[in-house]
Amino acid sequence: MIRTKIDTLWFKRCCAFHLQFLPDRETRSKLCNLQDSIERDSAAPLSRVPATSLHMTVVTLVNAATQFSIPNNEVWKRNGERWKEIVERQVEETPPFDIHFHEVAASEAAVFVKAEEPAELRRLRSAISQAIGFEQWRPTPPNIAHITLFRFFAEEPVPAISFDAGCLPMGLRAGSLTLLEERIYPNVETNIVSEPLLRGKSP
Repeated sequence: MIRTKIDTLWFKRCCAFHLQFLPDRETRSKLCNLQDSIERDSAAPLSRVPATSLHMTVVTLVNAATQFSIPNNEVWKRNGERWKEIVERQVEETPPFDIHFHEVAASEAAVFVKAEEPAELRRLRSAISQAIGFEQWRPTPPNIAHITLFRFFAEEPVPAISFDAGCLPMGLRAGSLTLLEERIYPNVETNIVSEPLLRGKSP
């Protein structure tokens, strides 16, 4: 049993920058079917991530919740162009990779669908995290591949999440990534900065 935590950023204006994988229309449709199934079978206090906001974060460059000594937009003004070049170079040196989402899981903050982290994704995250930073902060990406389906709007214990097992597993191939500015959380209003292709050769 998990006690949920309310997401205080939900649908609020923010300033954040992320490198993400955005699913295609077919995958989004499958994810929406999975959301429908969870909503139908769960009594948890769920706030549903809109279909057009569904994404897998590769690495966050400027976090909406991070408190720097200067505003987030100033952090990006000072570092954004250099970070963009680093990210694009690292992405283009990475080969396309497959992701196989096989499990729905819940944390105190969210309900998400997850996959094992492909080796290409792990190397890309590590390379970017080592190459960028500001003040005492460096990115700390997750060690799984995941797409958040729901956040919570109330604090209460949540039992195991039920869903239609026929929705999983769900496989997809990442051939490009998107560097974007998030203006309204969670990815409700965004501005695309760059869409680098994964061009590297598989070993």
